[in-house]
Amino acid sequence: MPTDGRHTKDDPVQDVNAAQHVRQATWLSYQQIMFRASEPPGYSNFAILTAFNPESIVLSCKENRQRQQGLEAEVSALGYAYLRLDCSAPDGRWHEPSLAVCTGLSQACALAARWRQNAIYWVSKQQLYLVPVLLGNQGFSQTALGKWPAYLHIQGLE
Repeated sequence: MPTDGRHTKDDPVQDVNAAQHVRQATWLSYQQIMFRASEPPGYSNFAILTAFNPESIVLSCKENRQRQQGLEAEVSALGYAYLRLDCSAPDGRWHEPSLAVCTGLSQACALAARWRQNAIYWVSKQQLYLVPVLLGNQGFSQTALGKWPAYLHIQGLE
């Protein structure tokens, strides 16, 4: 390491700091969200799950579609009620199909972990939360985002 306090390109401290910065930016981007559905989910408590882009690694459309079909098949086989919805950035720069799944929080986190998701959304008592899954051991904790209806847009009614 240089003696003047600067880090070299191969400095592991700099790599760790850069990785943490990326995780923090990702976590903040997850908080800028909107959901589109044909109708409101009819459950009082539910998780919003996707199989797209595991660990925020962008996959091809084909791979993501296959993963999402696999998640939907697993949710169905487990007997959970669900509603398809679309999750996106408010400016529309990205979106991904998701499922509003009527299940408990721990079961939802286990499902998300199997599908290598960094986080899920949880709705309880009309409040929306961002819940870390794989990011849970990276220092992130559940974050209240606000009233669920403010994030939900019903297609055809706007």
